[in-house]
Amino acid sequence: MDNILTQLAGTELSPQTILLIALLGGMLLLLWFATSRSGSGSLNIKSKVVGDGQHGTARWATPKEISQTYSRVPFKTEDWRKGKDLPKVQGLVLGSTGKKGKITALVDRDDIHCLMIGASGVGKTAFFLYPNLGATRS
Repeated sequence: MDNILTQLAGTELSPQTILLIALLGGMLLLLWFATSRSGSGSLNIKSKVVGDGQHGTARWATPKEISQTYSRVPFKTEDWRKGKDLPKVQGLVLGSTGKKGKITALVDRDDIHCLMIGASGVGKTAFFLYPNLGATRS
């Protein structure tokens, strides 16, 4: 170890090496300054303490909230496919209520986006795509 230090002490550093060391030192100083000014040293990333708002606030919508949010439309996919009795309400069909033969679709009228994920044969096309194509015609 002493041999390396004595060899380095006797050598002269090139201007490029000095510049590189100065730039690295400046970057480290900048990082230290940024983390020391953030308060907790974490660059203002929200803490992940349980009960700090990360979970526990979700709940099911009440029937009143559902009726205020969604329009109810008679769910008649066979008629819709034929172009008959098309609904006046336009939007995304998100669900349905009722018994067989008297099903009511819940239509969200807002400007929303949707991602459909499901296994083969669960009804993505028949019970989601087709009703939404019929419900959005004018």
